[in-house]
Amino acid sequence: MKKFKMKSIFAFLATAMLAMMLVGCGGEKKDAAADAGKADKWVVAINSTFPPFESVKEGTKDYQGVDIDIAHYIAKKMNKKIEFTDMKFASLVPTLQSGRADVIISAISPTSEREKVVSFSKPYYFPMKAILCKKGAGYDAMDKLKGKKAGASMGTTYAKELKAVGGIEVVEMDTTPLVVQDIKNGRLAAGLFDSSQAAVFVKQNPDLELHVLQGAVVKDDTFAIALPKDSKDVEKINEILKEMRTNGELHKILVAHLGEEGTKEYEAAIEKLDIAKL
Repeated sequence: MKKFKMKSIFAFLATAMLAMMLVGCGGEKKDAAADAGKADKWVVAINSTFPPFESVKEGTKDYQGVDIDIAHYIAKKMNKKIEFTDMKFASLVPTLQSGRADVIISAISPTSEREKVVSFSKPYYFPMKAILCKKGAGYDAMDKLKGKKAGASMGTTYAKELKAVGGIEVVEMDTTPLVVQDIKNGRLAAGLFDSSQAAVFVKQNPDLELHVLQGAVVKDDTFAIALPKDSKDVEKINEILKEMRTNGELHKILVAHLGEEGTKEYEAAIEKLDIAKL
């Protein structure tokens, strides 16, 4: 009788252990599947207040712009399912550092300060800067803003450049549309923007004028794609960006958002830039 009980107990324990092992294996498979699913998703951090690079399409919740199209093209090439996460510009780098985003494609410049904490692709856009002001104000040079109050989006190189001039009271705001609004209502004399974006704002606001600033384009002025520090994807993305420039895909994207004439002027301008050479 005792032998029978002991055999029964051993049989029960063996069955239980086998069941636990099977459950454990199933859990591992589920975890692996979950990890694979996560790896296929690409969370792209943007600030959607920067037309024509990224903005919300009027009447929808959809994003549109140069950077949005570039993100979709690269994601397709890398077999990634894309998901955009929208935030203030100043929050982009901290969000990438924390792992809550996989990449930033949002007209962000590869400054030496940012390069300490994240890695960048090669530049894909070489913007000219422009001063935006009320029509007739005539602020066509940075020096003319001395003694005035001028604005830029918080955390951008534009705010940094205004401060570097000296004698300008610089106001950093959460978004570029807020800067435009304060120029219109007289709280700011002017603002510093990318010239392509400034052109969009002038088109939307006929009471404003823009003045494109002449000067060399340096690395800190360019737009690049930001990834986690030392990411292995940097070279792959560089290859895709080069492909987009040589196969005409980037040209098509620019035409869609800057127009034929704007794209023609831009491409003619960057032909003279050493920094823009492939």
